[in-house]
Amino acid sequence: MQELLKLDHFPIVRRTDRDMEIPVLCDFLEKHSPFIKSVLDVGAHYTANYYANEIRKIAQVYHALDPLIDPDVEKIVDKFIVEDATKFKYPKYDLVTCVSVIEHVGQYPFKYDNALDMRLKMFVKMLTAAKKYFFISFPVGLEYVDPGEMSIVTESEFKMWLSFVKPYKHEVAFYYSEGPQAGHPWTLSNKEKCLNIAYNKRLGTQSLCVIAVEK
Repeated sequence: MQELLKLDHFPIVRRTDRDMEIPVLCDFLEKHSPFIKSVLDVGAHYTANYYANEIRKIAQVYHALDPLIDPDVEKIVDKFIVEDATKFKYPKYDLVTCVSVIEHVGQYPFKYDNALDMRLKMFVKMLTAAKKYFFISFPVGLEYVDPGEMSIVTESEFKMWLSFVKPYKHEVAFYYSEGPQAGHPWTLSNKEKCLNIAYNKRLGTQSLCVIAVEK
């Protein structure tokens, strides 16, 4: 797989992790667009103003999956599936995307005591459903749980997910910001730094990982 995730310029637009994720995802879509006919976006709520229209440009079949309906996204996609992503029976799609969603599994909107097991189950389901490509992003760092909201993906969980990805062509990239909410830009970083960041709720997400898989 060619280097797809190595963008090094992220304009400050939203002052969130989306300032990094949207350009990286859009670059990925552009480079693979000739081979993508069907897309499932997992956790598609609020994406109408993020990247949904970019997916719509290339996908003949575009489905969204989220436990909460979003009328704006529903107007863009062919089908909006309202269901718990951990229990959904995934059909096959050329591309499956999951952008800063999996960290909420087990905390919001459904609470699971075995959140890490449910996240692994969901990760494997999405990876299996991807016929050609799988694109996922998530915050990483030291253990941190924001009850009712999200929990950070730690090094041990990251390694578990990566073990399922290793049989395929894949690329992993890490990104860091000193504080996007304070206007600090995102930059390329490294695994050692990002996996050891202590989450600071005042600063918001500071370290992100993206995994792109090609089958």
